[in-house]
Amino acid sequence: MLECCDQWVDYSARNQVLLASYGVIGPVAGSGTWDRVPSTEPGRGCAVRAGERGLLVRVPVVQAADGASERSRTGAASLSVAGSHRWEPVFALEQLARRPASGLLDPPDVPRLSNGEWGDVVRVASGRMLGRTPRKIDDPGAQLGALAGMVWHGSGRVRLDETLRAQAGWLVASRAGRAQGPMPAFDPVSLSSRERWRTLVDVRHAAGQVLSAVSFALETDLTASMLPRHTAVDDRTVVPGRRNYLAPADVRELPVGVWVEAGPYTKGEWLSRGIGGASGRGAFMRVNERSYLAAYETRAGAMWRLETTGRGAHNGLVAEGTSDSLQEAKDGARQALADRYPAIAESVDTGAGSHVVSPAHGWVPLPNGRDARTEQRTFDERVAAMVTPGPGGRWQTWTCVDGTNRQGPLASDSTAAKDIADGLARGALMELATLAPDRADALVRDLATGDAPWSRETMIAIVGHRLTDADRELFATTESTEELVRQMANVGVLSSPTMLSVLHAEGVDATTVLGVIPALGLPTQDGIRLIHRDWGTSRLDIGAALGATNDELRSAGCSPVELLAAGPREELRRLDAREQTWIQAAPLLLEAGFTPGQAVTHLAAHAPTPDTFAAGVVTIVDNPVEAFGLAARRSTTEDLVALSERYSLSPEETADALTTACVATPTAVEVIHQRCDEDLARTTLIAAERLALDESEVRRALDPPAVGRPVTELSSVDINDIESIRSALGPADPSAAFDLDGDSLVRALAEVSRASELEMEM
Repeated sequence: MLECCDQWVDYSARNQVLLASYGVIGPVAGSGTWDRVPSTEPGRGCAVRAGERGLLVRVPVVQAADGASERSRTGAASLSVAGSHRWEPVFALEQLARRPASGLLDPPDVPRLSNGEWGDVVRVASGRMLGRTPRKIDDPGAQLGALAGMVWHGSGRVRLDETLRAQAGWLVASRAGRAQGPMPAFDPVSLSSRERWRTLVDVRHAAGQVLSAVSFALETDLTASMLPRHTAVDDRTVVPGRRNYLAPADVRELPVGVWVEAGPYTKGEWLSRGIGGASGRGAFMRVNERSYLAAYETRAGAMWRLETTGRGAHNGLVAEGTSDSLQEAKDGARQALADRYPAIAESVDTGAGSHVVSPAHGWVPLPNGRDARTEQRTFDERVAAMVTPGPGGRWQTWTCVDGTNRQGPLASDSTAAKDIADGLARGALMELATLAPDRADALVRDLATGDAPWSRETMIAIVGHRLTDADRELFATTESTEELVRQMANVGVLSSPTMLSVLHAEGVDATTVLGVIPALGLPTQDGIRLIHRDWGTSRLDIGAALGATNDELRSAGCSPVELLAAGPREELRRLDAREQTWIQAAPLLLEAGFTPGQAVTHLAAHAPTPDTFAAGVVTIVDNPVEAFGLAARRSTTEDLVALSERYSLSPEETADALTTACVATPTAVEVIHQRCDEDLARTTLIAAERLALDESEVRRALDPPAVGRPVTELSSVDINDIESIRSALGPADPSAAFDLDGDSLVRALAEVSRASELEMEM
């Protein structure tokens, strides 16, 4: 039954089970839909055979309605709310008198994927469903089953057990052409007849939810119908494959030419909504019926996007860019709109008159209000303010606390009424804050970061009752930053970010703040991010003062260039062995402030292969002679050989470049020998012409004499006794070209080290 239902994945799970119970096979559709499908008779559509009885399915009856939206605080004006359901007949392929033409009912194409690509698709689909994308997926099939087990099936239903979730995962993998083996078996003998059908619906429902996430990751709708369906699309959701954030119903409710803010959301919450990289607040401004501007805060600053709910190859994302702050992102989005679509920009007031209207930040018209002049401002889920026209041309002020309306004094105009209502609402917030710790923290943070002048007395009025009289007096009068931090910590309800915002509002300089970060208990990465945001200090300077690691700097939003400047060793060791990676990393070293010589030294020390080393050096050094001169002291012979090949030098040209770069003779001979494919005769000829060396000198350079005793006699030497090592090596041979960095000494010490390690293991 589960496999049979897979023919109708564009239907709901309940309708799939209904169709399977009818015992039909193949696509089904209403008579009007079949008529739109070309048949085997040219110029005529498919037709249902006379006298056939339709198969009944449930279809929603849609209507317009206003509702809330988790994507936009202004709500949503939907045109596709299912108010009820009705029965509609559909007909199977076997009930047709004129059948479809050949090739019209082929399933949608699924891209061919390697094992690695399929694992990455499941990883992205996991992020779509969970709001947090895992770094690696070991078993995609097991992960799909785990995702199916997390699907909620409604009130009174439990989540699928291990076997059923494995079936749902197998169905999704089969739809993508990646199923392994047969579907796991399940024996429903212990279930009642009704429970069997409900379980079947649950498995198909879970498979549909996971399939939607996989469709998003593939950017291919695996639930697409083979027939021209009369679909009732829910305009309150964003279909898989789209790159815009807001749904059509959300855009329809936005005011034109006015910024509306949402959030703040975590990085995972933004990712679960289809926006990768965002972290914090978002802002949206509608420009026409379908399109809007979007700005999102990120850990490194902000980004702007031109988004639309209309059709096109852009899939909802027309243009995008980055900025340093949310306000600059808004300005960047407005400028991009003016550059690309000047006619639309002229029809929308996007200049200085634009302002934020968000229930948590500004006044908005009352939804479904009788008078458009009635406005409200929501501070949180318990407190709101409202102004409305009153008798005699005056204005009434109201506050709503826990559902109870409190009327304030009358005002002469709308502006004065809003000021009074704001004051009354803030007073109500302060009353609630004395009882709720989270409200006290939020209110103090808003006071410290808002536009209103900062007052320590206001903070004490909110949280001072939690201190003794002596501490409260000291709290109000102290000028010491350390004492202020200690008193805020004693309050017990203020979070570390809030205390940092208070220090910024108090005018404390960044140097002093860095000294009290340990007392605040703030994680290093959060401290770097917040101090950079509020005080404008360089992230690297803050990280150096706090002793931050590269991982903490990365979490704080540092760019790759900043990370390389702070710790090149840690960053370069994280890179993979692809040449393209090191081609991109080498210029970043120069951008981070390193000289070409220092950059080449870092590449020689950390590039995993000679080819990656050569690829990076060639990217930043155009002259091969300069490259050999910079690389000779730190790189290996294999690195220099790869560098010669990367510059497309012949063995003779390589010899000239090595000589000009003053590379040591033994190293130059070894490089030439490997470039000649270890042809000794050709190496000797080139060395004689370019380096003025005879055959004996070439042989000595390629096979230097051993220094001291044979390494086989050094196994008993104490590695910790330098005199023992010196005695074992014997007196120096004046005739030998002894070099402290020579291969003989290195091999000898390596043998001693291995013998010592073996003894320790035994």
